[in-house]
Amino acid sequence: MTRPPLAIVTGASGNLGSAVVARLTASGYRVARVERNVMHLAEEFDCEVDLSDRASVTRAFSEAARRAGPLLAVVHTVGMYRGGPSLLETQDADYAQLFQVNAMTTLHVLQAALSIMQPQREGAIAVVSGRDAQTGGAGHGAYAASKAAQLRMVETAAAEAKSAGVRVNAVLPGTMDTPQNRAAMPDADPSTWLPLRDVAEVLTYLVSPAAAAVSGQAILL
Repeated sequence: MTRPPLAIVTGASGNLGSAVVARLTASGYRVARVERNVMHLAEEFDCEVDLSDRASVTRAFSEAARRAGPLLAVVHTVGMYRGGPSLLETQDADYAQLFQVNAMTTLHVLQAALSIMQPQREGAIAVVSGRDAQTGGAGHGAYAASKAAQLRMVETAAAEAKSAGVRVNAVLPGTMDTPQNRAAMPDADPSTWLPLRDVAEVLTYLVSPAAAAVSGQAILL
C-alpha cells in the first residue's frame, strides 16, 4: 500500500501555519509540523530542528523524508514583521535580526528541501513572503529588504530546480485576519483583510499536482 505524500510546514503552531496544516491534512498529506525548535509527525517521531542552522534543518528534513516520505511538499510560513525607524536611524542589529528570520531561515529550508526533492525529481515548495518584497516604504527599510532577499531566493531556486521537476513559488499576502492584527489595529475593518483559510488554500494549491505548470511566481493576495 502506497503511503500518503509527506508535507513539512514550518511555523505550524502559528495562525497561518495551523491553517495550512489543516488544509494539507484535508487534502490527503501527512504533515510534519515544525513548531519552535521541534519537528513533529503524529506519533511517529519528534526531532529537534533549529531553522537558523543549515545543518540542523537538513538533518530534520532528511529524517522526516526517510521515515515518512516521499517528501512532496514544503510550506515555509516563518517570518517576522517589524516596522521601525527611518533608514538613517536603523541599526545594524535591526537588519541582522530581520534577515536572520526572514531570509536565512528561507535559505536553509530551500536548501534542505531541494536536497531531497531534486534527486527524486519531484516536489514543490511554497514560501510566505510579503508585499514589501516588491516595494520599500517609509519605516520598512529593514523589513522590505529582508523580504526582497527572500523573494529573490525563491526565484533563484525555481530557476535552478526547474530541470529536476521541482517547483518553487511565493505568496505575498496583504493584511491577514489574525487575533494579533485585530488587537494591534482595533479601529480597522477586518472584513477587508485576508481570511487565513484563503491564504492556506492558495499555499496548498501551489504545492499540489494541480499547480504543475506554476513555478517561480510571486502570488499577490
